Amino acid sequence: MSTPVLVQRQVVSVGGSSVHLRTVTPSGGVAPDVPPLVLVHQSPLSSRRFAPLLERLGVWTTALAPDTPGYGDSPPLATETSVEDLAAALWAAVDQLVGGPVRVLGRATGAVLAAELAASRPERVQHLVLHGVPLYTPEESASRLAGFAPPYVPDAAGSHLAWIWNRVQGEYPWAPPELVTSFVADYLAAGPDFATAYRAMWRYDLDAALRVIESAGVRTTLLAGGRDRIGYMHERARARITWADEHVLPEATDFVAEQDPDGFDRLLRHVFVTAVAGGRDRVDADEAGDVRSR
Repeated sequence: MSTPVLVQRQVVSVGGSSVHLRTVTPSGGVAPDVPPLVLVHQSPLSSRRFAPLLERLGVWTTALAPDTPGYGDSPPLATETSVEDLAAALWAAVDQLVGGPVRVLGRATGAVLAAELAASRPERVQHLVLHGVPLYTPEESASRLAGFAPPYVPDAAGSHLAWIWNRVQGEYPWAPPELVTSFVADYLAAGPDFATAYRAMWRYDLDAALRVIESAGVRTTLLAGGRDRIGYMHERARARITWADEHVLPEATDFVAEQDPDGFDRLLRHVFVTAVAGGRDRVDADEAGDVRSR
């Protein structure tokens, strides 16, 4: 196994605000046919979720993992924002660090942002990887907007910490305490109203973005995990994103990229090599390098 690469942290100015990113660059450079990879995290978490994976990616590709505005160490754009505005801020940050074509991977809420990155600038996105696509019905979106993620209320006794802990454990009952602790840190970084990106996603016309992506011929790959909290939506994604390649990881949770960074790194190399070769790819994890969840 190659020696992991040190992850760097950068802050770039974007308009009147800033975006924080975790980045890696191979010390020996990269081949001309290996575009940078942009990783977009899910909400209300941060690019912290990609840190172990970035160490592996940095052996063979330049990779950038921005904190979406309002999360991690990126300040919010506004109390209410849109997927379009969030994606524009991410493009502004990426453009300051790399040029030319890029590959984009988005996880859950980040998959929606990744779709907007591709739809708004399809000429820049060589390959779009969607890891768990939250395809909500209009009724589901309206229900979620009505009260899925209310703000927590800080108090002197620290009861809000227990509220966050219980919320995270309710969503991921399998998660060990060390992982839950890191999730709590991300919730605290996002602040009491941690649902700005959620609300933007539920108001966003993802179907319109997908039509642009399909029309533009952006190479697309779907990733799904058998133990993913939104794994039930994968069949919706398959039915809607019919042009995409597909990889199903039977034992993977939402956080396979940090639970098994070596395996996920092998999978991404396989995905991108297959794309360069021009072949269709509908395989399971065993064929793609035995990606597992631990």
